[in-house]
Amino acid sequence: MAFIDYYKILGVDRNIPQNEVRAAYRKRAKQFHPDLHPNDPKAKAKFQALSEAFEVIGDPEKRAKYDKYGEQWRNADAYENAGGFGRAQGNPGGDNPFGGFDFSSFGGGGGGFSSFFQDLFGGGGGRRTSGFNTGRSRNQQPLGQMEANVGIDLYTALLGGEIIIQLAGGKKIKLKVKPLTQGGTKVRLRGKGYDRGDGTFGDLIITYNVKLPEHLTEHQKELIEQMRREG
Repeated sequence: MAFIDYYKILGVDRNIPQNEVRAAYRKRAKQFHPDLHPNDPKAKAKFQALSEAFEVIGDPEKRAKYDKYGEQWRNADAYENAGGFGRAQGNPGGDNPFGGFDFSSFGGGGGGFSSFFQDLFGGGGGRRTSGFNTGRSRNQQPLGQMEANVGIDLYTALLGGEIIIQLAGGKKIKLKVKPLTQGGTKVRLRGKGYDRGDGTFGDLIITYNVKLPEHLTEHQKELIEQMRREG
């Protein structure tokens, strides 16, 4: 999936002084303003792209996050709070990114797959919903289509669960992740993309990125070795 460069959309260099961003935005926005192209959906889409780019690059705090995290800049707080791991929102497990999830809700609590992972990553604390607000990556092929990378934790990829994503305009929706979801899996949400300019909306294409833990205890390593031998 191609990374969309907000600086390129604005037609400016990445080192442009902050006080010159607004003027650059206005200059390009005039070329594609809907009032000048009332029946041109492509011009409207370009104007929307410019507006989003300016929303980020025109704000010093957002720009700093974008420069550091790229298309995932909206997850900056989660990454920083997690020390680079990017845990899900509201993780009650502290330093253990797998804590606070009731693994016994999958397949019963009498052993086997469920108890193995409960033993490995820790259960208890009740079932919870995990989620990220996604950074958005624009791709206008076809018109109106939106693409986004969404990070999911290892346990969600293995056992399934729910995540929360943020759409254009700030609306949040819940998505169900199927058990054994592979990294790179794509999901299409019809009608959740950008306005095509004719009253209809394109699709949102989500690609799941599976995030692995950065640290494992010796006990966890032993259990993973056991899983590899038995697999």
